[in-house]
Amino acid sequence: MARKKKFTDPTDIEIIEIHVRFVEAMENVRLETISPEMKQRYLAVMKALTDKLATPSKPLHEILGEMMAEVGPLIFQAMQR
Repeated sequence: MARKKKFTDPTDIEIIEIHVRFVEAMENVRLETISPEMKQRYLAVMKALTDKLATPSKPLHEILGEMMAEVGPLIFQAMQR
């Protein structure tokens, strides 16, 4: 996938690199080990986060607060297993 922007800020570049590593880890290591039920939960979380991040007018701190409220119960439930 080609990037639309060329970033020069070292922190921006590091963020992009960690995103690439995340995708590689999910595709090459983790995805096959996740149960179908957990995949559905993960997918719901990632969809919600991506939708929120795609709204440029929404501040990041607001997104984080909303995600904590939505995902917190799922995290605690997963920890109980």
